[in-house]
Amino acid sequence: STETYREKALRKFKQQPLVPVGAAATTVALVIAMTKMRKGQSRSFNNWLRVRIIAQGLTVAAVVAGSWAYGTAKSTNVPDVSAAQDKAAQEREEFQMRLRLAEEATRIE
Repeated sequence: STETYREKALRKFKQQPLVPVGAAATTVALVIAMTKMRKGQSRSFNNWLRVRIIAQGLTVAAVVAGSWAYGTAKSTNVPDVSAAQDKAAQEREEFQMRLRLAEEATRIE
């Protein structure tokens, strides 16, 4: 069950929707700043660079907040994981018991 690049991107976008939006805002601000620089509008260029820095900072904050939220949501599911591990251990013990019984039955025959 390999997920495609597109499916992975959509899943990540749903997990942290502000990150791609922030990255796009950062890119747009940088492109506008470059056009202002080429036109020689240094004052406007500096303003757009400031906008880029703010957008980039907000994107980093969104990454950190999303990672923190994902980590706390993941830690609340820990009992489910331990329950699954307990069930797997119980099934393994039952299997080993059936295996021993089958081996004893073949020895008797």
